[in-house]
Amino acid sequence: MIRLNTVLRFVCLSLVLSLSAACASDRGLDTPPALDPDPTLVDEGWNDFESGDYDAAASTFIQAITEDASNSEAHNGLGWALLSLGNLENSLVSFDAALANSFTGADPHVGKTVILRDHGPPVDYAATIAEANMALSIDGGYAFAHDPELDWKDVRLILAQSHFATGAFVEANNQIELLGGNVQDPASPTFVLDLLAEIQALGESIGG
Repeated sequence: MIRLNTVLRFVCLSLVLSLSAACASDRGLDTPPALDPDPTLVDEGWNDFESGDYDAAASTFIQAITEDASNSEAHNGLGWALLSLGNLENSLVSFDAALANSFTGADPHVGKTVILRDHGPPVDYAATIAEANMALSIDGGYAFAHDPELDWKDVRLILAQSHFATGAFVEANNQIELLGGNVQDPASPTFVLDLLAEIQALGESIGG
């Protein structure tokens, strides 16, 4: 799964924040359309991302957004680059901008699921569950095209963790079953402890 331990170093963030906010609200007034956007920038940004150069990826996605503020794939890419750099707040802004610009895949919802699970305290488990369910409703067999370690299993693991945290133990147990884990017996006096242990074991094997 994406690791969130790199320090953000690039200096163009204020630009993308204004662009993202404009896209999510009234982008036509604040950001005039750019002429002749470079169609290769998004691919370049993803190439940087896949090579692990998240600073370069973020800068390239920002350039693509500067040229075309309605580029939902560039906003999505920037969200993942910022997420990988540990900038959770601004990653959320970028994912919301991608959705506001009609991004149709599950990527932004998966990104928001990962962020919301780690964002807090307090963690908004209801929002985490909603985003995870939305992602899986779009693509039940989700696999992140730019990181093979992130897929639908990570999303379901987060669902199991979030349901457990809210006391919805049966729902957490259902996610364990969907993950192919060891389903626990609700009638057992140690059900909750056994459920927690299985979720932790799945976390170690899946990487969440």
